[in-house]
Amino acid sequence: MKTLSPVLFVFALAAFGAEAPKVPVPNSPYLGVVYRFADALLEHGRDTYGPQKSGLLLSALDRAMLAPLTNRPPAPAGIREGDRVGAKSGPLVGANPQHDENLLRLLYTLSELSGQRKYRDAAEAELKWFLQNTASPATHLLPWGEHLSWNVLADEPISKEDRAMHEFFRPWMLWKKCFEMAPEASRQFALALWQHQIADQITGAFNRHAGFWKHAAADGMDFPRHAGFYIRTWAVAYAQTREGTFLKAIEVLLGRFESKRHPDTGLIESYSGQTSAWLASTLSLAIDCDGAAHDVTEPLASRLRAFAAREDSVFCGLPHDLKSRGGFVTQLEKSTAKPAGAVTPRWDARYGGYTTAQTALMCVARYENNGQTGYRELITAAADSYLESLPPEEADVWPMTFGHAISLQLAAWRATARPIYLNRARQLADRAVAAYWPEAAPPASGVGPAPQNSAKPPAALPRASLKTDHYETITGADTLALALVELHLHILHITAVHCPANTIDR
Repeated sequence: MKTLSPVLFVFALAAFGAEAPKVPVPNSPYLGVVYRFADALLEHGRDTYGPQKSGLLLSALDRAMLAPLTNRPPAPAGIREGDRVGAKSGPLVGANPQHDENLLRLLYTLSELSGQRKYRDAAEAELKWFLQNTASPATHLLPWGEHLSWNVLADEPISKEDRAMHEFFRPWMLWKKCFEMAPEASRQFALALWQHQIADQITGAFNRHAGFWKHAAADGMDFPRHAGFYIRTWAVAYAQTREGTFLKAIEVLLGRFESKRHPDTGLIESYSGQTSAWLASTLSLAIDCDGAAHDVTEPLASRLRAFAAREDSVFCGLPHDLKSRGGFVTQLEKSTAKPAGAVTPRWDARYGGYTTAQTALMCVARYENNGQTGYRELITAAADSYLESLPPEEADVWPMTFGHAISLQLAAWRATARPIYLNRARQLADRAVAAYWPEAAPPASGVGPAPQNSAKPPAALPRASLKTDHYETITGADTLALALVELHLHILHITAVHCPANTIDR
């Protein structure tokens, strides 16, 4: 007979009016850190500036003042200046919902855990305002992603000059929420991806400067990972609207990448005209194809699943020597399948690169959808590589990288039930909390939100990296926070609250 965890047992008794017995609560100091982080952002990190008080969450802040930055701190290692939330050489005063996507997903989770609607309300307010107020009037594309953001002081898109082009930063997993909050604006953006990002290129009517911004695809940069982001967007749009245009868009883009696969090796070029294949990019496309298949009709759904299955076969069949080298194969010659690049590093995150844990979490996404044993073996081998590994002292490690390592250990624990992985997740979390919230003392309890009348603790916001001292979400503070919540739920065996999969950094 299945038994409830002590925490759920107490909840059940309370629901029936019975007095809950005193039961020991397992030590989990992590949720208190996350609540302080979220509460500080809701109180001090939202847009109350300029003519429009949008309520958007700022994607960079002064940690000490809990206010917008008045300068441009040095970028964390591996970050390009043109991708930050500020105009060239200007202060970082932007909001970029794609940088904060895991934060928005986290806010929904905290509402479930705490029963307080303020977290959910803040996420929904951001989604609704951004969709309804920031889109280009010419194209309906949004100022977010890799190269664009919204200036909360001037209430306008931040122009990045020659880098001012529309590209996704991550897959956007909140489209269903967006269609609930702003259905027409969401529909228009999904159409814009087809009309101004793909269709005009295919028909030869491509306008390099359509609307506010040019497109990355203008230079043939048709990355597989971006195709997956678009396909997933259109699949949700079709499920919400039943407009055939979205099915057509998926069919065209899927067909393009089906035709790119090499007949002998099964590999797909990294982007147009290249002779190499970037494995993480095509694995990301496979994840989104499989996800999109749930929202479209046959025979397209079967084509999407078949594409993902073919990629599973290719990826799991490669010589990923994680045991001796600690990393995944990253790049191969498309026609020969010979390695053409280094393996993934454990701790060195950078633009255009993937760490071992980051790649392993893509394996987690596939394994927890299809149960393929090849992925399980890769997950546990990757987790093993972190059991004794810590960043070198000189490394400027991102919070995202620790978040990935923690979530990887938890995935290995779920797959094997070996306590060593849960214990390692806690060790990494302890180190991450001390590293990114260095001034804050650990909370006495991590099982609920901070009391509303308590004094504001110091250092509620995490550092952008180990060598910086400001808050900037491009390095994945939201991913680390989500990993801490995931760990908390695992320690307390809480299953009534679902933690979003920490696998979107791809």
